[in-house]
Amino acid sequence: MTLTLHEAARKNGRVIYLELTVLVLSLYSLGALTAELLLTLDPETRALLGRVDDFVCAVFLLDFGVHWALAPSKRAFWRLGWIDLLSSIPEIGWLRWGRVFRVFRIMRALRSFQAVYDHLAAERAKGTFAMVGLMSVVAVLSATIAVFEFERAAPGSNIHSAGDALWWAFATITTIGYGDHYPVTVAGRIVAVVLVVFGLSFFGTFTAYVASFFLEKTQLKEESEIHRLIHEVRQLREQVARLETAVSPPSAASPATPSATGPSRGETPG
Repeated sequence: MTLTLHEAARKNGRVIYLELTVLVLSLYSLGALTAELLLTLDPETRALLGRVDDFVCAVFLLDFGVHWALAPSKRAFWRLGWIDLLSSIPEIGWLRWGRVFRVFRIMRALRSFQAVYDHLAAERAKGTFAMVGLMSVVAVLSATIAVFEFERAAPGSNIHSAGDALWWAFATITTIGYGDHYPVTVAGRIVAVVLVVFGLSFFGTFTAYVASFFLEKTQLKEESEIHRLIHEVRQLREQVARLETAVSPPSAASPATPSATGPSRGETPG
């Protein structure tokens, strides 16, 4: 029997977070591929996209290895596992044609969606926090690439390298904003606004998750106490029933029914 992605996620609680990571990174990589195909990007920006894609491929390869190890039938696993393997091919060296296989990440994302959806429905607090956290990481990477492309050659810009862009994105999403790097173009400022919204969403979700964590612990403790009290009440009822049986007087024996002394029907008295 083949162990599909969502089946493995249900059987192993840790796998679902890897599935969630794969889903978010799949959506990011498809967006990056669209940008590469439709926009005229600077060579340095393309190099930055390539480095990020190498990281994405490493995560995909890890996901492939985990599901291969969990599969009870390795032969049956390859019926769909080849999609995961092809989508993990990076665009490095003689694997430059690996860009073509990014299309398979669409299929990979669709296969991961059901497992992620089921988990979000069952574990709303944890699932939502993990989803927002991963989306925030992707937002930082996307904002780094976008701002670097918009700002690197703009007049008066103070973001001249990928490192500057990454530092600015991290400082912005944490709502700190040191002010040493900031966008001067309209497009860069729009990216900054979106990134701030992501940052506020992440920390708001984090606060809600921490609150739900402590509430869940309190609720579990209360439920355990209720179950203990119910068990004690049942034991007391059983003891009371046994005591009542022990102290109650035995019921009086019913008097024997006297036999009929008169003659039976059909008999003639002697």
